[in-house]
Amino acid sequence: MPDGRMNQNSQDGCPHAAGILDFTDKDPFGFYAGLLAGPSPVWDEGAQAWLVHDFQQCLDCERNETRFANMYLDADPITVAIKGGGANITLSREPEHMKLRRFHFRLLSADSVRVFRGRHIRPVITGLLDRLEGAATADLAEQYAAQIPPRIICALLGMPTDDRTVGQILDANEAIVRFIASGYRDMVLRDAALAASERLNAMLLPYVRDRRERPGDDFISRVWLDAPKDGVVLDEAGVMGICRELFFAGSDTSVHGIANALHLLLADPAVKDRVAADRDTALPALVEEALRLLNVVQFRHRRCLADTQVGATTIRQGEVIILLHAAANRDPARFECPHEVRLDRPEPTAHLAFGRGIRSCIGAQLARAEMQEALGLLLDRFPAVAPDAEQPAPCFRGLYMRSMGPLHVKLRPAAP
Repeated sequence: MPDGRMNQNSQDGCPHAAGILDFTDKDPFGFYAGLLAGPSPVWDEGAQAWLVHDFQQCLDCERNETRFANMYLDADPITVAIKGGGANITLSREPEHMKLRRFHFRLLSADSVRVFRGRHIRPVITGLLDRLEGAATADLAEQYAAQIPPRIICALLGMPTDDRTVGQILDANEAIVRFIASGYRDMVLRDAALAASERLNAMLLPYVRDRRERPGDDFISRVWLDAPKDGVVLDEAGVMGICRELFFAGSDTSVHGIANALHLLLADPAVKDRVAADRDTALPALVEEALRLLNVVQFRHRRCLADTQVGATTIRQGEVIILLHAAANRDPARFECPHEVRLDRPEPTAHLAFGRGIRSCIGAQLARAEMQEALGLLLDRFPAVAPDAEQPAPCFRGLYMRSMGPLHVKLRPAAP
């Protein structure tokens, strides 16, 4: 590759001879701060990609799919299989993509999510809080955050919500996430992700077939019944593709989102007191700050379809950019005091946590509802919940998707 892009010590290279892939299970925010102090984009030798960390650049690139395409454009058959194939929205192109988005937005509309809060979200969370009754301490990352979203998505799909099923979903999704984090390059991780995908297919297929013959009031039935109304041509494989993406996006990402929101809630007693006293404004604001400050999906890959100027750099056709949302969401050119939790921040939802453009997250309303209910119901049940200083402190875990953990807490005040 010409003009110094293979040389990390060149003016285009990442500072301090570090790259994005060096931060598995490590705090990346010092690295991000170093990037934000310099020009964007910069070349990352380890990732073999350009890191775009400027907020406006990320926004512009993500909105311009004619220049910066989803990495699943022309994906090989194994990668397609890992993602579930069929009518999977992340694999789709126009005009099918917009048909699928219309269906998903109706399935996960704000009105629908309001119904889900009472029918599925609150009962699942209440059941998990019941498990903690009588306990003096808990790890809210493992015993609470990790348990909520997979149970909710299983309930919405009309599937079992038992511990064994949830554990299998989380394990399989994590294997797929590790392959994505590698930039779709690591062949060992690819094989593990393919095996995980096959396990998820085996779990879903019996329900997909059953709901075709005996539809009910669940997501799988609604795919069969309603997606064709939006022009989506369906067969069994198509329904599997839609349900697989719901399975993936509806469980794994929200686990990290809830954990991060819990961490911010508990890290500062003043923030916790304000949220406890103001559920209508401060609670949703804290959720947005957790999404902005800590993110869930740290970055997203795009492939350049034609030579394009980004900042002062020419990105060449075929090169990969990494939209580093977790850095851009702390861009001081966009956010005042970007490293602080501010519950009165103007435009609290104007971050990149859910992406932008036609590939933005269609489950954002559901994720927000789960995060808000997880925090609010926890405070209702255990108003004195506080970090357990006798246990290990939280740290970042993961790479592509990450969250703070463990979240050891004392659920009740210490006995006098």
